[in-house]
Amino acid sequence: MAAAKKAETGGNAFDAFAVMNPESFKEGYEKFAEGVSTIADFNKGALEAVMTSAGAYSKGVEKLTAENTDFIKASYERAVSLGKSVAGAKNPQEAFDIQSEFAREATEKNLSQATKVADLWADTTKETIAPLTERYSDLVEKIQSYRP
Repeated sequence: MAAAKKAETGGNAFDAFAVMNPESFKEGYEKFAEGVSTIADFNKGALEAVMTSAGAYSKGVEKLTAENTDFIKASYERAVSLGKSVAGAKNPQEAFDIQSEFAREATEKNLSQATKVADLWADTTKETIAPLTERYSDLVEKIQSYRP
C-alpha cells in the first residue's frame, strides 16, 4: 500500500523539486514581476482617476457656490428694493399689491434656482464619477482576462 501511495505522489519529496530548474524559476519570476508591474500601473491609473474625480467635484462645488452667492446677492437686492417700494406706497392696498408681486416673483425665481442647482449637482455628480467608473470597467476587464 505504501509503495502504491509513493507511486501516486511521484516518489519521494525531492522529486517535487526536480521541476524547479533555473529556467522554470526564471519564467515564474518573470510572470510574478509582470503581475506586480500590472498592479502598479493599474493603481497609478486608479490614483489618477481619484485625483481627476476630486478635481471635478471641486470645480462643481465652486460653480454651485458661485451660483448660490449670486442668487443670494440678487435676492437681497430685490428685498431691499421691496422695502423701499413698500415704504413709498400711498396706501395699504398698494403696499399689499407690491408685496404680492414680490412674493410671486420670488417663488418663480426660487423654483428656477432650485432647478438650476439640481442640474449643477447632477452635472457635478456625472463628472465626478466618470473617471471612477472608467477605472472600475478597466478592473472588470482585467479580472475577466485572467479567467480560465
